[in-house]
Amino acid sequence: MEPKEFRELVSSEEAHRILNGIKIKPKLQTLPLEHADGYILAEDIFSGIDVPAFDRSVKDGFAVRAQDTYAASERKTVILTRAGSISAGFVSDITIGCKEATEIATGAPIPEGADAVVMVEHTTREAENIIVQRPVHINENIMRIGADIMVGERVLRRNVRIGSQEIGVLASIGINKVTVKKLYVGIISTGDELVQPGFKLDPGKIYDANSYAVASSIRECGAHPIIYGIVKDDYRAISDVIDRALQECNMILTSGSTSAGVGDVMYKIVAEKGRTLLHGISIKPGKPTIVGVVGDIPLIGLPGNPASALIIITEFIAPLIHRSLETSSLLKTKTKALLGTSIRSEGRRELYPVGLVRGRAYPADKTSGAITTLSEADGIIEIGEKTEYLEFGETVDITLFGNRVPIDLMFVGGQCPGIDLLEDLTGMNFRVISTGSGRGLSAMAGGMTDIAGINLAGSGEYNIEAVTSRGICNSVLVKGYRREQGLIFRPETNIEKLEDMIGKKLVNRNRGSGTRALLDKLLEEMSLRKGITKTELTKMIPGYSSGSRTHRSVCMAVIKGKAEVGFGIRPFAEAMGLKFIPLAVEDFDFLINKEIIDTPQLKNMLSVLQSRNFAERLPSGLFTYERTGEMVEYF
Repeated sequence: MEPKEFRELVSSEEAHRILNGIKIKPKLQTLPLEHADGYILAEDIFSGIDVPAFDRSVKDGFAVRAQDTYAASERKTVILTRAGSISAGFVSDITIGCKEATEIATGAPIPEGADAVVMVEHTTREAENIIVQRPVHINENIMRIGADIMVGERVLRRNVRIGSQEIGVLASIGINKVTVKKLYVGIISTGDELVQPGFKLDPGKIYDANSYAVASSIRECGAHPIIYGIVKDDYRAISDVIDRALQECNMILTSGSTSAGVGDVMYKIVAEKGRTLLHGISIKPGKPTIVGVVGDIPLIGLPGNPASALIIITEFIAPLIHRSLETSSLLKTKTKALLGTSIRSEGRRELYPVGLVRGRAYPADKTSGAITTLSEADGIIEIGEKTEYLEFGETVDITLFGNRVPIDLMFVGGQCPGIDLLEDLTGMNFRVISTGSGRGLSAMAGGMTDIAGINLAGSGEYNIEAVTSRGICNSVLVKGYRREQGLIFRPETNIEKLEDMIGKKLVNRNRGSGTRALLDKLLEEMSLRKGITKTELTKMIPGYSSGSRTHRSVCMAVIKGKAEVGFGIRPFAEAMGLKFIPLAVEDFDFLINKEIIDTPQLKNMLSVLQSRNFAERLPSGLFTYERTGEMVEYF
């Protein structure tokens, strides 16, 4: 065969442009949880249960009524009467009465009547008396139902690479199989000189390194390699193996037989089976690369030199795979960051989980009993046993988890699907912690977030009074969009107006949320109309003191019959087949840390916020208006 001259070499930029035009659609497959490690999640995962599913103790000790311990001290102890014991995994019918204490194990359900746990080391026992040496406050050493994960809460986003943390979260909510993306990449090494590792190496032969190195690179990208082995420099033999791979794979990578010498046949096979998009890139090493497509399957010939092949994969193939799987490249394993807040240690060696946002590290720890602690963390910092306090702004070393991607913006505050839409349209990665507007403001005051999503009504302009009353500085308020808030209930429930809530079991939002504050305002107005106090009115609404963390969990409680009525925003109610009666329109705004005002990430977000595409794609009950994106107040 005569030597083949290269076509006109294309620049690296043109090669990127050509490859950017290739679209690969991964296959979807449902896998058992134990086989899902390393794959890309194909769908959002919402929890069908509360985690924990019951109020549980996080310490060994005694379940008590907190008020019975308030007078306790080492000098003046309090004596309580022992009322049975509860082990982990068992439900008890014990009810705690005045001056009683029930022995309880870590993880065991809290008995009726108890609202705190005294650690065993703060007690002594004399016969059936429990001597309490220090007081506890309400909820101390108790993890409340849903404190880690609320029913209906999105716990994992689609396109995350499943690792040990994600496996733990999925298992904790009872999921035993997931749908994943599988992008199969066929790997073919060509050359008469190649020998499989482990066999005798005759003179003139070399071991096939490409099959294994390329497969490892593909696996690192989240794709699934299929190794077809070594094929001799024979036109028909190579063609036959490629035909087989075309039936089984989403993309095919060959190595060798791509240059212009005698015996290099890949250019001819590509041209025969499909279309050649390029043959030769003006790059060193990697010049003899061939890119073609057969139908909709990319067929790419890599150089035979292992180093050249890996460089081409890193520069051109890995971005194509990540783009097709809708993922990002992995972070390096170690990095340095500045602490975004101070951290107090317990005076012992501690591996402390942190989230990483543009060079700042923030605590990701919820509690030792929370499975989502690690799923929301990017890595850990090691705190020595002699270190009791780490200062804000201190440089720390972070060991990063292998499947983490960089976070562009951090949101703390109210929950809203509009934030999810902003993330999708900006193409950025957000860390969203939905804790309610009040905690969003607290996070902003402590410098622990980039943006606080807030919806807090006041006597003046929406949200401004809430910010000024807390003395928050170094921030700017940007007007967001508006949302309908109202009653949520099953179609068969007889509700037409706010007054119909009386006597019906309510699932309320958590304290500190703007939604709960808005309902309180409406109830205050109703109590004035009825000539009674708000306290008297709320006693007539069972479940008023409840506190779900998300709008979705409110809807799930109504669907499952745990409550007759909820209060929240329209889109979740309609999406879940519930009835919705609007009672108010509110402003959902963004309080932004001044330090990020000029960053590309924030400019991208604000551009999308003001775009027609964002306005048109907002779900029912959410809408932009003439002030959306306006900076209205500096603090």
